[in-house]
Amino acid sequence: MSTIVIVLSPFWLSWKNDFLRRGQPWRRRWLLLTLGTAFWCGIYYVVRRVLLYFQSVYDLGPSLAYQLLLIILLTFLSMLLFSNLITALSTFFLARDLDLVRSTPVPTGPFYYSRLITTTLNSSWMVLFFGLPIFAAYGTVFGSGILFYLWLAVVLPLFLIIPASVGVLITHLLVYFLPAKRIRDILFFIGLFSFIIIYFLFRFSQPERLVQPESFGHFLQFLSAMETPASPFLPSSWSAEVLAAPLFKKPTDQGFFYALLASYALFFPLVTSWVSGAVYLTGWSKAEESKQGRRKYEIFESALNWLTRPFPPVLRALMVKDIKTFLRDSTQWSQLFLLIALIVVYLYNFKVLPLDRSPLPTATLKTVVSFANLGLAGFVLSAVAGRFAFPAVSLEGKAFWILQTAPISLRTLLWSKLWLNLLPLLILGEILVFLSNLLLQVPPWMMTLSLATVCLMTCGITAISVGVGAVYPKFTFDHAAEIPTSFGGAICMIVSIAFIGVAVMIEAWPIYLLAMREMNPGRSVTPAFWVLAPSLAGVIVLTLGAVVTSIRLGLKSLERLKE
Repeated sequence: MSTIVIVLSPFWLSWKNDFLRRGQPWRRRWLLLTLGTAFWCGIYYVVRRVLLYFQSVYDLGPSLAYQLLLIILLTFLSMLLFSNLITALSTFFLARDLDLVRSTPVPTGPFYYSRLITTTLNSSWMVLFFGLPIFAAYGTVFGSGILFYLWLAVVLPLFLIIPASVGVLITHLLVYFLPAKRIRDILFFIGLFSFIIIYFLFRFSQPERLVQPESFGHFLQFLSAMETPASPFLPSSWSAEVLAAPLFKKPTDQGFFYALLASYALFFPLVTSWVSGAVYLTGWSKAEESKQGRRKYEIFESALNWLTRPFPPVLRALMVKDIKTFLRDSTQWSQLFLLIALIVVYLYNFKVLPLDRSPLPTATLKTVVSFANLGLAGFVLSAVAGRFAFPAVSLEGKAFWILQTAPISLRTLLWSKLWLNLLPLLILGEILVFLSNLLLQVPPWMMTLSLATVCLMTCGITAISVGVGAVYPKFTFDHAAEIPTSFGGAICMIVSIAFIGVAVMIEAWPIYLLAMREMNPGRSVTPAFWVLAPSLAGVIVLTLGAVVTSIRLGLKSLERLKE
């Protein structure tokens, strides 16, 4: 145990130093506490309102809330599994400190468990951040008392350990069995595997059942289906069954499901430890094999020159450098496979929405869903920006001093990072909104408003990510996955979501007025320009403020580093 603590000490010290750097510990703590509290309150308020609405549906309230809990836990489980796959590959095989650690007389067991703990913490903190206010809303709405929170405290660690162990196990097997002349081959299969698992795990929840009671032959059959776990073989269902007993006063075999959860939380780390001891050295040796020499592709060089031609020479040179660096690092671009999988599932969601079965007019409901989709698309963009745009400055690493001594202004550097990340994020955001609205068949005015709004939100989100990344750079890191999970990463996510929330609230009232107009069949549904123009102008002002403020703060921070 003492060896594990010693091996983990650099991780804890790095986190502490990152949290307390620049001699402003209390300022940073209060900033994080304030933003985190505000964000938690927002999540708590929204979930509480949803649960209170469920309670108003008479006898169906607890069943609906239970089904929602299943879907939330299943979503968390899928997120944890895929994030652990990527993180485990970095911590076990691609970390920069592996040469040093493996040269020390550290036994295989303590090394494995220390890396497992590191992987679990790096992959799970975001789920805990979003999950705690959700569980708090459940506890207050249903008046479960202290017993629910005690069970939550013992269930959550077990729930987090299982996907972490499975992710580490799959990563070890992939690295061992696949040819590792290039790590990108491993990551390609990880991305493909992630796509398949995401799709099937999402479909296990069958969220459309919540609004399709007529598909059940009998009302009692509907209730029975609502009481049934989404899948009895998943840890998310076991955790939901354990929590349902104190939460809904639901008669379940709580002891059995907790024993099942605990046994697998012990079983998978032990099995993975044995597998790691057997295959790790072989897999690590393959990962350390020299890569093939880089070949020059004239077509690729021409494409880069054509794409960056509109920018000034200095800006273009920086952008080309960053693109080549990104493509050379397989741990970065391989995560695009996971992004593609999420996009497919995201769009498929809209295809299966049974809007025609709602008591509201279909046109009105399509408008409401399309507007809500703006917030959801913004959240997806903020998550992607937090992974790719936020580390943009930090990825310069120890070579940042070269840029400081070069005849290049820091302002030019920041703008190159902004433009390079803005273009792909803008394409992603427009595709998400356009295709989802196309599936919803929204009116032309809603399509135009959605495309314009997501364009503005993308600009603001990208600027916030790059700016906050410059304010809280992390030039010393073992692997790139550490950067988004730092203190600055949490600040970036909170500020981005706050920006999205304000932008959505600015447009909420005119969209509400137009949706109400659509409910009157005798009135025209074509909105007047004056209804939408003020709200869109407000979003433009908000975006300009976010861009200017973020870049200025980032620039001041980098200038202090230069001094």
